[in-house]
Amino acid sequence: MATPPFFAAEPDRDSPEAELASFKLPPGFEVNLWASERDGIVKPVQIRWDARGRLWAIGTTTYPQLKPGETPNDKVWILEDTKHAGHADKVTVFADGLMIPTGLEIAPTHGKESACYVGESPKLWLMTDTDGDGKADKKEVVLRGFGTGDNHQNINSFRWSPGGELMFSQGLHGHARVETPYGVVGLDEAGLWRYRPDEQRLDAFFGGSADPQNPWGWTFLHWGQPLLSAGNSGNMYFALPEMIRGYQGGRRDTIWAEGRGRKTSNPELLESSQFPDEWQNAIITGGYINNAVWTLHVEQDGAGFKISDDPKLPPLIQSTQGSFRPVDVKLGPDGALYICDWYNPIIGHYQASFRHPDRDKTHGRIWRVTYKGRPLLTPPPIADAPIEHLLENLHSPEKYVREQSKRELAGRPTKEVISAVRSWWPRLEPGHPDTEHALYEALGVCEWHESPQPELLQRVLASKAPEARAYAASTLARWADRLPPQFDVVEKLADLAHDEDPRVRLAAIVAAGNIPRPESMVVVLSAATQPRDKFINTALVAATAALKPQWEPVVAKGAPDWKPEWYALLKTLDKPKPKPAPAKKVTQLVSAPIVPIYGRVRASPYILGTIAADVTKNGNPKHGEEVFHRPEIACISCHHVGDKGGNIGPALDAIGSAQPLEFIIGAVLEPQREVKESFETYRITTKKGEELIGIIVAGNDSELTLRDPAGMEHTVAQADIAKREFIGSLMPAGLTDNLSPEDLRDLFAYLSQLGKAK
Repeated sequence: MATPPFFAAEPDRDSPEAELASFKLPPGFEVNLWASERDGIVKPVQIRWDARGRLWAIGTTTYPQLKPGETPNDKVWILEDTKHAGHADKVTVFADGLMIPTGLEIAPTHGKESACYVGESPKLWLMTDTDGDGKADKKEVVLRGFGTGDNHQNINSFRWSPGGELMFSQGLHGHARVETPYGVVGLDEAGLWRYRPDEQRLDAFFGGSADPQNPWGWTFLHWGQPLLSAGNSGNMYFALPEMIRGYQGGRRDTIWAEGRGRKTSNPELLESSQFPDEWQNAIITGGYINNAVWTLHVEQDGAGFKISDDPKLPPLIQSTQGSFRPVDVKLGPDGALYICDWYNPIIGHYQASFRHPDRDKTHGRIWRVTYKGRPLLTPPPIADAPIEHLLENLHSPEKYVREQSKRELAGRPTKEVISAVRSWWPRLEPGHPDTEHALYEALGVCEWHESPQPELLQRVLASKAPEARAYAASTLARWADRLPPQFDVVEKLADLAHDEDPRVRLAAIVAAGNIPRPESMVVVLSAATQPRDKFINTALVAATAALKPQWEPVVAKGAPDWKPEWYALLKTLDKPKPKPAPAKKVTQLVSAPIVPIYGRVRASPYILGTIAADVTKNGNPKHGEEVFHRPEIACISCHHVGDKGGNIGPALDAIGSAQPLEFIIGAVLEPQREVKESFETYRITTKKGEELIGIIVAGNDSELTLRDPAGMEHTVAQADIAKREFIGSLMPAGLTDNLSPEDLRDLFAYLSQLGKAK
């Protein structure tokens, strides 16, 4: 008998089928479910492929916090499509018993062994399967001491650099003190990490409270240039200018001017012939705040880069399912793009209770995107392939093949690999289109093995490709203390400082800043006399600050080898150092807000539910947009939407896809209930009695910068602070008291649709 309609089961809106139906893709593309909670994959955070074509993933159901009496049991999985049917049919738990792992990367191995690095603050783990059964039977703590101030800002988004450096990040509330063979390495607040396993050398960059306050995701362009995503703001950054040991500047500019709050993580550079030509070299990134996968365009901008929404290509995926949270995208062995979907209606833990019943603890997906009519790829043998074949793979146009071949080479015996490289690279055809890039890749293989090769390095330094010369400059700094004496590192950097290409000059400045010698400052000053832009200016200031212990004694003695004009130039680069921070900083107090705390309407559960129901049933977003722009409620004066608005409050471009409707209503009616991260207001009283009020937009141990309600910025030394008070939000309650019920309803209807796919 047919089931009567009123007895029919409710459709499962959280099923993979329902989510799949919500996806909108460009013509020619298709997406299929590759793995899900039905396979045991719950709340995946990061994915990585290995040379055997297996997908590794970490996931956490513990986030955001353990329940009383609960034992953490987060996992590392290995997934395989053994039947080549387009979906995982074998899932192995590689490791379990973890507590909120947020970083994963495959470690170089060979033979039956396999291993991965896992970030589980305060520890960096190396987990190894020694007998080939797919399960870790050896676990080593590589480093410990990473901050745990905030679970979603722990060390995260692991990614190998082209030269075998493990890159990762930490967020605003992380404070790390990590013991290494080179001493204790500290990093306070938001910053970047670089770990060289063979050297056991750990370096920290950025730091402080300036954006990116929660960096989450590295990608490297075709020639190894490092780009970084900010998970907190929807910005992206070119990291190189500040990657100088010992420097902490505090401020930097985004290279994605159109980000508009579209928070993203773990981007991927698309280099796969499974996709059409026009899609090659696009950056594909998970827009978890907007339930979308964005397509971005990257181009050179002087010595650096700029990113924009691709002018010709649409977003790869847009979804009307508010729980679609793409947090990682990676190319697979078949050339398809795989999307790690954390799947959750609630994505943060500032805006909703740790125990909120809507927090999803049971779902998670991995999707596969392909282009119809183009064959899937069959990669050449990589795991266990002969070294000579792996070197030939460095010619491949496929990103997956090159990256996996380099990591496989990194796991082979150094003596055998380097011997093969030495005989291979001189045989490359000089005029072939991909020779210069293959030489760059070969240089990276030698860096993986920490084996300096002067002849190869000299060849890449003389490359016709400026991108190759720029990369070789960083290699000069890395190998500076291990190259033969006749290989004059500083002299070669001085030549690069006068290169016609600004990217090469920038790389030379950064390299010189990382070589602590007095003569390195000559390279910096030489580069400073050449044409400059914002990226080069940042690097010049950073290198000057880092090298000051070397050049300052020379200047004190008269610097006989310096050109006279360098002294005046030095004054523009040597930024005055703020007063040192006091031994004991001023205790932060919590004081009452300076604006009205409550309006006429309180955000009780009854009120929230009543308004939300009315918004859902009768709301008019178009009229609500007109209400939003009314001068009497001043929304647009403080908040940015699109290309209009102020910067005193958070951008609202994605609030509708980021937060539940009830939260949006409550945040407007009672702004002090939950103050958005990085928009907390402080009152600073100096020792001279001056009072500053605003949000902290940058800072370090020596100084901090506040943006006041008028949008002006003020910098004050930590040593000059007499009193520091947290006073909540600058947004006063009661702004909507004079709106009619219909106006209020429609305002919330407008806000609730911002960021959602149309």
